[in-house]
Order: sequence, then structure tokens, then C-alpha cells
Amino acid sequence: MFIKCFFLLQAINFLSAEPVFQPEERISGGNSIRIEQAPWQVLLLIQKQQICGGSIYSKDIIVTAAHCLFTIGEERLEPKDLLIRAGSTFIDFGGDLIEVAALKYHEEFNFITKRNDIGIVRLSKPLQFSKKVWPIPLAGVNPPSGTFAFSTGWGATSVTSNTPRKYPRNLQGIVVPIHKCIGLHDDYICAGNFNKAACFGDSGGPLVVDQKLVGVVSIVYGTCTATSSYISVPFFKKWILNAINSI
Repeated sequence: MFIKCFFLLQAINFLSAEPVFQPEERISGGNSIRIEQAPWQVLLLIQKQQICGGSIYSKDIIVTAAHCLFTIGEERLEPKDLLIRAGSTFIDFGGDLIEVAALKYHEEFNFITKRNDIGIVRLSKPLQFSKKVWPIPLAGVNPPSGTFAFSTGWGATSVTSNTPRKYPRNLQGIVVPIHKCIGLHDDYICAGNFNKAACFGDSGGPLVVDQKLVGVVSIVYGTCTATSSYISVPFFKKWILNAINSI
């Protein structure tokens, strides 16, 4: 009963919240939100610098993208290289910083094509659940085109060819429609529309429908003003569960 009430309150908060909106903090049409509106969201850091997002599955398991577990130079990261920030609205302080005990990515992950771009992280100690830290279940089926989904992260809010990317301190959230992917396999879900999309730095973060994790940010495009591609959690659900048992 507590869990059902908690998620009901989260949905009400999301629909009714009116966070302060600053144009320079837009994530392709999104708003600043509180971590209580997406308490499953975490930040992945390497040497205390942001690299990706992730989603809390259980007290010690984080679901993220496989490419978040590599350097830009395609070198695999070790657990000691990573930290997880959980329970904070802000990118640079608050919540808890937790070390990583183990990590695993899909055996057939391709860094160039981003095929099989799914991974998990096991924390060195369990999370303490609260209104700011809460797990999200894995969806069992892909939502149909036209379904609206909730995507969150600390990714770039402005991408142009002439200026450096702008990143927010405050967690951002967007509501985007799911649509058919063009030129991608059925292990992907695509979502976004004009001026609404996940962006650089959102990788590994959640796409949520009906309080379930349906996607993981994998591929972003250009200036992040049209669409983004998410690894399908339902497609990889069996792999995720097997990986959790083996890590």
C-alpha cells in the first residue's frame, strides 16, 4: 500500500509541479524538476566528473548504458573509477556519493554502432530508500507509438556549433512522445519531437512510462532538438535480470 501511494503522489507532483523555469536551463524543451519527481535517477561520475545517468533498480543495482562504462577512448572503466550520486536534484552536491563494487555490460556491445548498449552497476553498499531515492521496475513491453514518456537527466541544455555546450546544475525533465525508429533495430525505442529530446550527458538515464523503466538513453543527435534513441528495456529485460544474478 505504501509503494502504491508513493507512486500516486509522485504522479500528482509531476503533473502539478510548477518549477522555476529559466530559458538557459532548457533541456530541449524541458523544465527544471526536483529529484522527488524522479527518485530513481542517479548520476554516474568518473573522477568526480559527470559522464552519464542511470536508474535505481534495487538497493544496490543501477541500470545504465554500456557506453557509460567506457572512456571516450573506448577503454573499459573499472569499478574504482566510478562514483554514483543518488538522491540529489543537483549535479554537484547533495545526496549520497557511493562507490561501485562491480559493473557489467552486454557481451555483444558495439561501441561504434551502440548495438546492445545496456549495462548494470552494483554498488558497494545498499541505498537507503526515501522520497528522494526510490527504485523503478522494469517494463515488460514496449509502449506503442504516440505514448508520452518522461525522460530526465543533467545533459546539455544548449548545443550549437559556435559555442561550448551548456549544462544545468538542476535536474531536467521532459515529456516526449514515442515514435517509430527510422533505420534502427527493434532493440531501440525512439522518443522526442521539435525542441524536445535527450542530449549529451543524459546517456544511461531513464525513459519512463506508467512508473516503469522502458528505455535507457543511448544515442543523441546533432543539436538535440528532434529525437533521441533509447535502448529498449523490455527487449533486454532477460539480459538485465541474468546480469544482476551474475554480477
